[in-house]
Amino acid sequence: MKKTKHLSYRTQIFIASLSLVIFPSTVLGLFAVNDSTRRVISEYSSSMAAITSQANLTLDTLLQDASKVSNMPILSEDIRRIMNTNYRDDYLSYARDSTVFRDYFSQTNQLNSNLEACIFESRYGYTFEYNTITALHAKMMSENIEKWTPIARELPNYTYFAPLQNISGSGVDKTVLPMIKILRDKNNYKEIGVCYCEINFKPIKNIIVSAQSTENILLIYNADNELAFSSSPALMQNPEEYAELLLALSDFNESLTGKKGITEGELKVGRSRYRVNGCVNQTTNWHLVQFADNHIAYQIYRDNILHYAQIFVMCLVLGMFLAVLLSRNLTRSIFRLCRQIDSLRPEDGGQIDEQACGSNQELHKLVASFNHLSHRLTTSMQQNYQLQINEQKMRIQMLQFQINHHFLYNTLNVIKSLADIHSVPEIETISVCMSDLLRYNLERFPVALLKEELQQVNRYMTIQNIRFPGKFTFDCNIPSSLLEMPIPVFLLQPLVENSIEHGFGCRESNCYISITSHLEQGALHLLIADNGNGIEPERLAALNRECADDAGREINDSKHHSIGIRNVCQRIRSYFGPSYGLSMESMAGEGTIIDIHLPAPF
Repeated sequence: MKKTKHLSYRTQIFIASLSLVIFPSTVLGLFAVNDSTRRVISEYSSSMAAITSQANLTLDTLLQDASKVSNMPILSEDIRRIMNTNYRDDYLSYARDSTVFRDYFSQTNQLNSNLEACIFESRYGYTFEYNTITALHAKMMSENIEKWTPIARELPNYTYFAPLQNISGSGVDKTVLPMIKILRDKNNYKEIGVCYCEINFKPIKNIIVSAQSTENILLIYNADNELAFSSSPALMQNPEEYAELLLALSDFNESLTGKKGITEGELKVGRSRYRVNGCVNQTTNWHLVQFADNHIAYQIYRDNILHYAQIFVMCLVLGMFLAVLLSRNLTRSIFRLCRQIDSLRPEDGGQIDEQACGSNQELHKLVASFNHLSHRLTTSMQQNYQLQINEQKMRIQMLQFQINHHFLYNTLNVIKSLADIHSVPEIETISVCMSDLLRYNLERFPVALLKEELQQVNRYMTIQNIRFPGKFTFDCNIPSSLLEMPIPVFLLQPLVENSIEHGFGCRESNCYISITSHLEQGALHLLIADNGNGIEPERLAALNRECADDAGREINDSKHHSIGIRNVCQRIRSYFGPSYGLSMESMAGEGTIIDIHLPAPF
């Protein structure tokens, strides 16, 4: 940035114009690319969530339809009676009821083709089979009942969906989903037996496989957090090859425990990233996990970047052309303006002809601002010149006051000595205070400390209290941190004198004067307040206008208090600048407050 400051104005305009084209187009282009990629990823994630939700809902529907067979003891009084009968001495009834059970089951299961086989085991250990393939198959089902019934009893809904089983034999090769459900009497809710069903998993598998796309893969983890199914056989057949991916998926699967709805996330496996989501199936307590490679989103991102780069090159060429054209046109008018400024003459008043710089509106405004600035500078120089003249006049007046001051000091010392000899302490005090007042006024110019000004006011009030015993009460409350602040000399005493002479001229007692201070918005306010006669509204407005006028105006008011106030105000402005001065508030019969505005000392 520092190096560009030394370049020509035309070169700087060229660089700035080119930057104004490159920078916004770069930022906007990157923003558009990221926004487009974000929207694609969001839509892709939404579609994946919809697939997972659809698979979960379909799984619920199929399993609930298949599991309705377990409600037979509740829906049929005959089945309920059979499950509660002990056939220990009546095997004929057991054979007859088995036939009744099988016929009833066949009628009930006509509309449910997904149920492959079923065994009901009563509370007395009698079994009622349906569609068992072989004796070995029936034995395996009985073993499964013995193994998984304790698990089902511990679950809230007394239903346990076991790991998938492969059934083979008699030309049959199927994958089934075993279901164990504890049966309870509808009247007393006591356990009356166990229902063991084998549900054909092929329809579920077909639905899950059809729900996936070419990019995403669906997994099912059983209630024991074991991978039970994958829509991609490669994951199941080659677990060593995909060990790192399967480990990351297993961690995500465990994080689903206890959660409701679809949970989304992102996995990083090596240098690959995958979008993943999953949910918990409330019927089986299985976890459905779906994942997809993020390479589609990154491919879209690369394509967008390529398209953006082409647009950027076009914008760069166009920007360079516009930058050259703009910098040349602007600098031509500026060079003409510089020649006009160089040719200014004092007798012309320092003004530039606006029409001589062309028709550019911005340059016309610049010329108008320059002319206005030139006028203000001329006016300011005149005002400063007048302030210097006024300050010089005050210096001359102060020098005039110093005539024969040694004579005055000596005379006051003689009076003090005589008062001491004749034991008149009042005269001695007045002499000391008067001597200090004269010495301060003649020696302290043009700046004093605030504490010295307050001492001067105290000397003056001491003389007034000797002149008028008990008439005045003077209160001064200034923080010690402000006492070392430099201010123009002879600032406070003239204003206190005005309060005494014009505020208490017709009062003999209860005359109160205070000096306080406060900080407000970076300025120090010294407040001189009295409870005197106040000032009439017309006169107060005139005094405030005089204090607000230019400090350089000549003091020509004939009234003494106006001269003192104007003199103090002018000296404040001469020392601190036109932003400072004093203002007054007054109410007739109530009193007056003079607010001196000074810059804060810190």
